[in-house]
Amino acid sequence: MKQLFTVLILLIICANSTIAQERSGKISGSIKDESGKTLEGATVTLNRSPDGALVKVTIATKQGSFEFDKLADGNYLIAVSVAGFSAFKSEPVKLSEQRSLELPAFVIKKGDKSLAEVTVTGKRPLIENKIDRTVINVEAAPTNAGASALEVLEKSPGISVNNDGVISLKGKQGVIVMMDGKPTYLSATDLANVLRNLPASALDQIEIMPNPPARFDASGNSGVINIKTKKSRADGFNGSVTTGGTISYYKRGNSYLAPLRSTTSVNLNYRKGKLNLFGNYNYNYREGRSDMTMERKFYEKNGTLNSISNSNTEFNGLNNNHTVKLGLDFYADKKNVFGIVLNGFGFWGFPKPVSTQTISAPDGSVESVLKSITTNNLTFFNYSSNLNYKHTFDSTGRELTVDFDYIGYSNKSETVLRTDVYDGAGNNTGRLMLRGDIPGVINIYSVKSDYVHPLKKEMRFEAGFKTSFVKNDNEVDYSRDLNGAWVKDSRSNHFVYKENINAAYAQINKKWKKWSAQLGLRLENTVAEGHQVTNDSTFRRDYTNLFPTTFINYEANKNHTITLSYGRRIERPNYQDLNPFTWFLDSLTFRIGNPYILPQFAHNVELRHSFKGQFTTTINYTVTNDVIAQILKQNTEQRITFLTIDNVAEFRNIGIAINA
Repeated sequence: MKQLFTVLILLIICANSTIAQERSGKISGSIKDESGKTLEGATVTLNRSPDGALVKVTIATKQGSFEFDKLADGNYLIAVSVAGFSAFKSEPVKLSEQRSLELPAFVIKKGDKSLAEVTVTGKRPLIENKIDRTVINVEAAPTNAGASALEVLEKSPGISVNNDGVISLKGKQGVIVMMDGKPTYLSATDLANVLRNLPASALDQIEIMPNPPARFDASGNSGVINIKTKKSRADGFNGSVTTGGTISYYKRGNSYLAPLRSTTSVNLNYRKGKLNLFGNYNYNYREGRSDMTMERKFYEKNGTLNSISNSNTEFNGLNNNHTVKLGLDFYADKKNVFGIVLNGFGFWGFPKPVSTQTISAPDGSVESVLKSITTNNLTFFNYSSNLNYKHTFDSTGRELTVDFDYIGYSNKSETVLRTDVYDGAGNNTGRLMLRGDIPGVINIYSVKSDYVHPLKKEMRFEAGFKTSFVKNDNEVDYSRDLNGAWVKDSRSNHFVYKENINAAYAQINKKWKKWSAQLGLRLENTVAEGHQVTNDSTFRRDYTNLFPTTFINYEANKNHTITLSYGRRIERPNYQDLNPFTWFLDSLTFRIGNPYILPQFAHNVELRHSFKGQFTTTINYTVTNDVIAQILKQNTEQRITFLTIDNVAEFRNIGIAINA
């Protein structure tokens, strides 16, 4: 790794050594009225073309002249604003091999209104297809008015959201969702709750990356969605408060149920001078009612049917959670910005599944009936902090960003499982009691830095690194009621998992005529250690992988654009799947973790055609090795069913999507 970081630093130094040559361009000109008189004091704005991004602003001299120096190659627009005259905007001008460009005098016409300033603006399209992502401009769709962030996502191309709020991208779950370039570090359910309470009016753009570039972590085969929120630029205080609730009526048996859901959200922002303060608070209350019916058949090794188990489970419960976010941005000067963001999330849940299982012989006669009630008391806390710094070197877009992150999780589950056993005649033959105390703590520390350097001839170089440390400490303490005394159960366990990932990447972009390309390479080294404290067994894995990414884009004309992309991805098992613990649904159904799961690797290829930036056809092909999958297993003698996680064979997937 030391050699890799040395090479990365040398690349940045070499890129820096050429910046003086690349920024030697100059554009100059003069401003006159219709009579030929020079206009002193006019405001002259230089913007990049075609996106209109501001580059520099200057004031015309007494001779009506202006000059912009230290410019990179590229296309520019010039706008002029002066009191008593109409606004003026030039045609695009190109600065390339001609390092010094002197423009003909701009002639400004008299106007009826005095203008204090001019802004080069253009209506943004709803969808922008870029070489490595699809960008949704939220305000461009009138139907987004009054919607939530989750509803906006659901209407975005390639994204689907199920009834529980789980987000999928091109049919695959496990998508990484980021907010303003920062990972959310929330579960799918918790993230859905946050997005339900975030109004669409607070969103600027949504970036969809089924095949993310090298700048992003290689983890996650489903891609990345980055939600960019609006930033308040006006001085002063502003905020909003929203609240709402729903009641759903449905019938269960002979009774009617009406679970309640309510939400409250408060958003505040204060900006003054160099300081920007922001914060929000969300509260969610949710009552849950659901049913699950299962039929399981148990067979002997010779294929003979042994028994049949039919179960019906009613899930009743409620949960409430609080989310808090506080942040500060300090604009030290035009080139340096410091920031801090604090997040907190608290969850309290009380699910209470009630199940009835009937075990029958192959001829249908009832052998036994088990009635179980599970009482749960769940608490979960997530707290995180981010320190960030951004330095802008010049107007060309050269910048350096640094982020320090800490994320902590603390959870505890207190469970009591009571099962009454009846024989085929309905006689109670006994009661089983199991009590569980399951605490867990996860701590994550990370630091990353990204460097962006525009080069000459419409090229751009990017490089960066990231290192993260994870410690996951989980314990499960089960005890069983034996003749009125609680005795420690053999399935109790204590598991400690540590993980260190070091990564570095570099990528380069190039545009020429109708073509553009982006090549990237990311290297990730993973060191993982697991320790089962109960039996003092350990394992260690150390592996290094390369993750190339390639994007090629051809713009045939203003109506047709074709993009071909390739990327290699990794999907590491999540921390809970690695815990070798037993979680009970009822006395005969449970889930077991697997500490020996290997990561899965995928090759993703995508071909995309865009017509007028609105009608998009996509064909994607994925090959995944060592697929991580849930496996259902049975024990015929004990008549138990359990779910575990393991690596299975290769998986190939092809998909076609059309979005309009």
